[in-house]
Amino acid sequence: MLQSRSLTSRPWLIAVGGLIVTAAVTAPFFFVTRLAEQLTIAAAFSIAAAVSAGLLAKRLDRRGQELVDAERKYRDLTDGLPLATWVYGVKDRNDTRLMGPQVEAMLGYSPEQWDGELLERILHPDDRERVLAGIAAAAESGAPFESEYRVLARNGEVVWLREHARIVSGSDGEPLFGQSFLVDIGERKRVEDETDRLLAAERAAASETVERQGRLDLLREVGDVAGSPDYKAAIERVAELVVRDFGDWCLIDLAEEGAPLKRLAVARAQTGGTQTGNAPQQEPDEAVRSVVASGNPQILPALGERSNGQEPDRFLGGINPSSLICVPLRARQRSIGAITVARIARGRPYGADDLALVQDIAGRIALAVDRARLYAEVEQRADAARVLAHVADGILLLDRTGIVRLWNPAAEGITAIRAADIVGRSAADAIPGWQESVDTVPIAATPDPGHPEVVIPLETERGERWIAIAGVQFFGGTVYAFRDLTDVRRLEELKASFIATASHELRTPLAAVYGAAQTLLRHDFALDEGGRDRFVSLIADESERLGRIVNEILLASQLDAGRLDLASEPFDAAELVERVVEATRAYAPPGVHVEGRVPEELPLVEADRDKVRQVLVNLVENAIKYSPDGGRVELQVETHEENVLFQVRDEGLGIPTDEQSRVFEKFYRVDPHMTRGVGGTGLGLYICNELVSRMGGHIWLESKAGEGSTFLFELPAAPSIATARPAELGTRPENVSS
Repeated sequence: MLQSRSLTSRPWLIAVGGLIVTAAVTAPFFFVTRLAEQLTIAAAFSIAAAVSAGLLAKRLDRRGQELVDAERKYRDLTDGLPLATWVYGVKDRNDTRLMGPQVEAMLGYSPEQWDGELLERILHPDDRERVLAGIAAAAESGAPFESEYRVLARNGEVVWLREHARIVSGSDGEPLFGQSFLVDIGERKRVEDETDRLLAAERAAASETVERQGRLDLLREVGDVAGSPDYKAAIERVAELVVRDFGDWCLIDLAEEGAPLKRLAVARAQTGGTQTGNAPQQEPDEAVRSVVASGNPQILPALGERSNGQEPDRFLGGINPSSLICVPLRARQRSIGAITVARIARGRPYGADDLALVQDIAGRIALAVDRARLYAEVEQRADAARVLAHVADGILLLDRTGIVRLWNPAAEGITAIRAADIVGRSAADAIPGWQESVDTVPIAATPDPGHPEVVIPLETERGERWIAIAGVQFFGGTVYAFRDLTDVRRLEELKASFIATASHELRTPLAAVYGAAQTLLRHDFALDEGGRDRFVSLIADESERLGRIVNEILLASQLDAGRLDLASEPFDAAELVERVVEATRAYAPPGVHVEGRVPEELPLVEADRDKVRQVLVNLVENAIKYSPDGGRVELQVETHEENVLFQVRDEGLGIPTDEQSRVFEKFYRVDPHMTRGVGGTGLGLYICNELVSRMGGHIWLESKAGEGSTFLFELPAAPSIATARPAELGTRPENVSS
């Protein structure tokens, strides 16, 4: 149907046709003798031949045009396929009628060069016989031919092809031509070859001799055993596995971290009779130590030499082995022990394969030991990291060059320096003030308890911090532990200030009492009744003042120790406010006016009445004390939601904003140096805060420097007045309100 070369391009067909016509014309002349008859016959045949030739030529021209059109369409179709189409004569692959252009991209040969001889010539030698036999068999039987084979491309590369070939027949069943499709399967073959290579390796390993299979099983079992976290028990089990099929003796020596080499496992093969003979030494031989030190394996007798029965005795004295292998156990480029395998019976000495097997076993043992040690080390470090992450002390680790290697969360919290900003940097550059203070820090050589520590200042974003620090030096650097003593130092300063203030506060009334008493005891001059009353009144007033100071100190101590008992009963807040106002008016200094504001309707308060009175008295006295220039002090009570709100307002000095958050601290005083003549122990507001909090309330202040202060606290109303679910107290997050 499709021919790249038409009949006119085939001279042999025309020659055969001409020969047949010539034969048909000349044959009758051999049977006719007369010339006239011969001429007549010749003329008739010539006319018939001419007519037949004309008809034949016209038919051939039409047929040829059809073939050209069909060939063009066929080429257009095959040229777009991702394979090469090859059309050739029936049973004659050298008669190439069509070859797709893809063959040039695949193999480097042009379609005009392609034929069966070229294919036969470039077939891979390993595939040539098989492929040619298959092609011949298919041509003989007329069956389709499918095969995969290798060919050599023009550039010398080996290309894998898959060929699908068949004979195309006409409608009458007669074969017209052969047709093959050539597909480049190189990529798939490369994948298959890799898969086949792996499968072949697996099959090769599985098809080894019984001895080889036994060794593989031994390695598998050793690998399973070596996976145990208890590497000492695993080593003993490995020694037992080795003597089961491979050796008569197996000894494994191991050096623990920082300890000398020690014999960890000794195993002997089980024999049919009673075991007799000497056992190896309990300590590693000098030859084993040499192998461990050098890191080089030993096989005796050496490869290629015959045993004389003497040399292996260097390793196992008294056993007299015939052949022996000693291989070091190496992990992370260092020797950690050795495995020794020996044969007692005379026979084949250990060879290169045996050495490789023992080296493999040694590698697995070393890996198991190293893995177990690393696991234990990681666990220890993880525990240490967890401890360091939760310990309250700051931990600083410096290497020998002064670079920060560890900075735990507590250190971050104390110094406000993030670990990401300091680790990997020099401590002198990353920690403000470190260079000036580090020389004063005591460094110990051992981590024993009882090391001295120093308190040094450290500048941070939050201001100056005082830390107690000490260090311990080790081979990798120095580790420092430090604690934040800023609050402790501040408390100590406050305590010292309190002691000084309390001493001053106590000394003043004591001096007054003592002076008045001495005056009353004098006999050198006489006092009238009015003078005696004044001195007695002075003694009473100062004694009351002493009592208040002592009571404040005792109450603060009870609050700290949690020994203060609070009662809870409903009481009239209005009546209490009026009594406090009346009492404080009696001793208010001139220029200070104490006033009270009480609404007509006010619920009862559920709290300890005496402690609420003490809070009010403390706040009013505090307002009077901090109003040295006089002014109005107002005590007010009102209903606030379902609570009762108390307020004490003054027009005194006021409290600076930066100090308002600290006024409720113990021992804290706004004017510690008494520059305005304001004394006190610094316990009054602390006691107020503690009492209000323990009664279920909340206290806070509102103040501006120079404009006075307002102290407010609220307490729950009695249930009989309030609703069943009282409002939540303490909704203000701090003791300060803007």
